[in-house]
Amino acid sequence: MGGRIVTKNADERLGLPILGKVKVGIKSEGGYPQSVDYFVATGKYAPLFNEAFGEKPNSLLIYFPSDNPELCCNESYVYRDNAGKKVAEGDGETFYVYSTKEQRRIKVTTDELPNVMDVVSQKFPSKTGWQISLTIRFVLPLVNKIYGCWEFTTKGAASTIPQIRDCFDAMVERNGKIAGVLCDLSVKFAKSDSPRASRYPVVSLVPNETEQNLSRIQAVKQIGQ
Repeated sequence: MGGRIVTKNADERLGLPILGKVKVGIKSEGGYPQSVDYFVATGKYAPLFNEAFGEKPNSLLIYFPSDNPELCCNESYVYRDNAGKKVAEGDGETFYVYSTKEQRRIKVTTDELPNVMDVVSQKFPSKTGWQISLTIRFVLPLVNKIYGCWEFTTKGAASTIPQIRDCFDAMVERNGKIAGVLCDLSVKFAKSDSPRASRYPVVSLVPNETEQNLSRIQAVKQIGQ
């Protein structure tokens, strides 16, 4: 597992309000969680989201307000023991692990201990193992009546997380930035290979500064004037 791109703006703050959350799941008529292949907005400003994208959009035009992954593309690792106690957490590069000897959490980096995740797993039996999630915060430029960030969180460790994370990091590393770059955030169903075949949503990120997307934003700005 590689470390994330380290930015120079460690003390940077997002400085924008979180307007709402974007999800790829709903509750069924029976009240059970149900995956969908379109984006659903929650929160006070969800009607503005629906006005811009319709009720079941499978692609959103977004941009990140910062190149700092800690602010806009944050990966989180959490490990709980069999009793449900959180004994370790980190971002994939820096971890805070509970020390039974010192009776407190200590900081451990993958530079100091490359197999820190394996060490934690061996030391603390767990029913769930490492729980990995990724949270991205982005602006929706087609929602022009209010300005702030929307938030999307995923636990798709084998599909969605590496695709979004690697795209974000590659843009920062190769082009020096991703902030302000127009991207398509898209979702579609994929089929599992398990004996009980099931579908699950996979979300992907693709930089897309085509003339068409630039024209869409310009049209929205003109309407808002």
